[in-house]
Amino acid sequence: MKKFEEFVNERFEYASNTINGKKVFSKFQGSTTNMNEFIKALKDIPKTIESVEIPTGTGAFNPPREKIKGPFSSAKINKLIKIVKEMTKRFKDEGDPITKYNLSSYYGILSGDREVNDPLYIQFRTDSHDNFGKAMSRGDFGPLD
Repeated sequence: MKKFEEFVNERFEYASNTINGKKVFSKFQGSTTNMNEFIKALKDIPKTIESVEIPTGTGAFNPPREKIKGPFSSAKINKLIKIVKEMTKRFKDEGDPITKYNLSSYYGILSGDREVNDPLYIQFRTDSHDNFGKAMSRGDFGPLD
């Protein structure tokens, strides 16, 4: 049974940025812990988006990615959704379920009129990926150079 906090935290949280002291929210970039909420967000991406890159492997560092170029028809969005569902199952089968789904622009959130043409990327967060990142930042595997 889910706790109340888990239900509350399942919504899609739109990304924001502060520009000239004003908080600007994206109309479609953001993250969620729930796959179904993420799929709803994917259905709302503008057709004018340049491209979307999505991981097709479960590795923590530089997994293989598929780049789907715009304009975004329902067929291309359905292809993204199919990959999201496949990757969710794959991560779960490998014992490292996805804890957060992210949809972001390579250029951040600059303005509502600009972001509708940006290239986007999808990121899947898991506990082991987050732990790997923390270990790398602490230098647990030695120096990077």
